[in-house]
Amino acid sequence: METEAKCREWDVFETDGQCAVCGRKAVFSPIQPGFSLRETRCSSCRASRRTRDVGRVLAQLSAGPGVRLLPDALPAMADWRVFEAQAAGPLHDRLRCLPGYGCSEYVPEIAEPGQCTQAGLRCEDLERLSFGDAAFDLVVTQDILEHVAEPWRAFDEIWRVLAPGGRHVFTVPMHEGHATTTRVRYDKAGRRDVLPPVHHGDPVRQGGSLVVTDFGDDLPVLLTRRGQPTFVASHVAFYKPTEMPGIIEGDLYEEYVKAWKAGEKAGFLRYNSVVFVTEKPA
Repeated sequence: METEAKCREWDVFETDGQCAVCGRKAVFSPIQPGFSLRETRCSSCRASRRTRDVGRVLAQLSAGPGVRLLPDALPAMADWRVFEAQAAGPLHDRLRCLPGYGCSEYVPEIAEPGQCTQAGLRCEDLERLSFGDAAFDLVVTQDILEHVAEPWRAFDEIWRVLAPGGRHVFTVPMHEGHATTTRVRYDKAGRRDVLPPVHHGDPVRQGGSLVVTDFGDDLPVLLTRRGQPTFVASHVAFYKPTEMPGIIEGDLYEEYVKAWKAGEKAGFLRYNSVVFVTEKPA
């Protein structure tokens, strides 16, 4: 697995008209008017913009800088051991053909981490992965780590299961112009809200997923300082920092609550599409 260029700036409006995940010609529109451009969907496979950017990054990392479509890169990934912390969705549908592909969801109410449900769905806890050391060449997570109770422990676990030369390709909503901020802490007494509670949409759980950490643009530096070299592989800027929510508290929190009650939360929570890569030295 050779290292390619560290950063790519993709066409904001995808004028090539091809989806990086399914490879088909498509149109890319928000689910509803006013929704974040980071969540525009492919009219063919329904991949969001952030997922399409993950697809492009995977294509380049595996098949070279001239390859932009994941279907064209799959042969180069045939020998990779891949773990995706998601068991559904357009990227899952594309990667599942790989012989070394595995996936999971976090469903402790149905199965113990490391075990499977009756339907065959594997349950994994990113803070306590059941896999052995150096088990994977690629780990993919999308918009999960901001909801994990101990995110740095999860980063350490992902690092542990990466083989030398392996990569963690991931997305989190990035609060540009702000430092990484903890919203919720957990201790022996239970949950403690450091800042007022914020929830993102969740296709599995009604009410959404609680945000534990607001990651800032210092994230690559923080991880690199922990001995986990991380870089921004793709940054598509739809919005200026002043057009995106900062660390939601005070008056801004009141605006968030109003947007949530009005069903406009997905328009309020605007972020640029950023894909990070953590690479373990060979």
